[in-house]
Amino acid sequence: MNAAAAEAIVDPRIAAGPDELEAEQARSDETALETEIDETELDAVRRGREIEWATLTLTQGEILDGFAAYCCDELEDVDVVEHAPSRLALGWRRERSTIELRAGFLFCDRLAAEGPALLLGAIGPRAAERFVEDAGLRSRVALLDLARLEKIAAVRSSVFVYFEWFLRDAYGVKILAEPTFTRGLVDRGIISLGMG
Repeated sequence: MNAAAAEAIVDPRIAAGPDELEAEQARSDETALETEIDETELDAVRRGREIEWATLTLTQGEILDGFAAYCCDELEDVDVVEHAPSRLALGWRRERSTIELRAGFLFCDRLAAEGPALLLGAIGPRAAERFVEDAGLRSRVALLDLARLEKIAAVRSSVFVYFEWFLRDAYGVKILAEPTFTRGLVDRGIISLGMG
C-alpha cells in the first residue's frame, strides 16, 4: 500500500473504505511513496520529503515549522491555532485556513471542512485536470508542490498569500501557477490572460 492510500485510510476526516479508495486511486496521480507504513510513520514520510532549491536542501517539515515560527514571531495578525507535525491551523481575522503536508491528494476535497486548505505535496497531471473540472474543489482547496515551485490554486486566503511571501523572503523562491491548470482554465473561459 502506498503512503497516500494509508493516509486516506487513517485520516478520520476521510475514513475511506476499500472500494471507495480503489475508485479514488484510479482517478488520481500515482505516488512514488510505496511502502508499508502505519499512522505514526506517516508524519515522518510527509515531513521528510526533500526539497532542493539551488544550493539549499530542506524538508517539507522544516518549511512548515519555519512558517509556523514566522507566524508567531513576525505576523501580528495571524494566529497559529494548531501546530501538529504535518498540519497548521491558522487564523487571520475571521478567516480560518489550514496548511497540510500530504503524501498524496486522495480525497483532498474532504480536507477543507474548517475553511480553505493548502495541501503541500507532489503535484501530478491528473490533479490539474481534476481541479479544472471541479469548481467546488478549486474554491476550497489549493495544492502547492514545493519541489517544482508550482501551485494549483484559485482559493482566496490571506494566510496562503503570507505563506508565499514567507517562501520568497526566507528562501528566495517564487511560486508559479501550474501551466496545465492555467491553460485548462483559459480554454474553458474561466479566466482570461488577455492584455488590457
